[in-house]
Amino acid sequence: MRSCAVPAPRNKAFMLALLLLAAAPAFAADSLTTDRKGGLDNPVLSRYQGSVLYMFGESKLGTASVVTEQKGKAALLPVEGKVSNRLYLAPAGSSPLEVYRNYRHALEGAGYETVYACETAACEKANVQALIEQLPRKAVWAAAENAVQGTFNSANQPQFHYYSARRNGPAGPTWVSIGIVGGFAGAGVMSRVRQFVQIIEPATAELGKVTVDAKAITAGLKRDGKMALYGVNFDTNKAVLREDSAAQLGEMASALKAAPELKVFIVGHTDNQGEFSSNTSLSQKRAEAVTSALAGKYGIAANRLVARGVANLAPVASNEEEAGRAKNRRVEMVVR
Repeated sequence: MRSCAVPAPRNKAFMLALLLLAAAPAFAADSLTTDRKGGLDNPVLSRYQGSVLYMFGESKLGTASVVTEQKGKAALLPVEGKVSNRLYLAPAGSSPLEVYRNYRHALEGAGYETVYACETAACEKANVQALIEQLPRKAVWAAAENAVQGTFNSANQPQFHYYSARRNGPAGPTWVSIGIVGGFAGAGVMSRVRQFVQIIEPATAELGKVTVDAKAITAGLKRDGKMALYGVNFDTNKAVLREDSAAQLGEMASALKAAPELKVFIVGHTDNQGEFSSNTSLSQKRAEAVTSALAGKYGIAANRLVARGVANLAPVASNEEEAGRAKNRRVEMVVR
């Protein structure tokens, strides 16, 4: 009886790629030649010439990780900011090494400091692909797609290269993290050199979106003798109350009406940006805008309110970074 030969197993990475491709939605032919609708390059960094933007995504304020070296080993460093995610497909026939070196050359030429860099052999030795395997899965994308989220599927994709860099600026550092893998012939999206590019720019939460209610104001005044209110909002360098301050002003008025004997200072605070004299004037005018609104629109007796502007004399956080400066720009109610 004639025996049947058992086929030799294929390359493990190739098989994993095919499994991933089978699980992914069928791709349109033009998805390999035309940018994803609605997507653009991040202005910080252009794509490798001739590449197609296959997928994109943004997070106004989020967290990401970049590879750095800690105690002689590759490790993930968590960073926070505006996170921009891009997956590019290089032109057919491109070399992963050439793509990698172009990105590195461009970033170093733009004044970025290399944080971590490795080409295939060094990356494998340091196990870097396994380290970043989950990053595309954790990233925000315009659409969920297995071929994108599994860019580094099983940490066994071929010709892997990695580069991370940082450049400091007035608002904080900008980070760039790039992972590049080669392709498999005839595997659609995975036949091309794929470039996972993540850019993390300085950003902080926009405060003033949450209103403190009257009960919390009363409790804070009894407990601490003061209450910081971030729902009282002004445009930059202006002392005109924005319309979205109405809810917070209403709660302040309710707290004052519930305690008719209470008298308070309304204190305006700024960060340390600009001249102190200008900040003093601005904080005073903002405090006066609040007392005028409480008296004129909400019926609080004017003799219960005293406006004071103290500029940046009483910070509650460091002014070195925008997150701290945002906390320092506030209005407080202080018991007289």
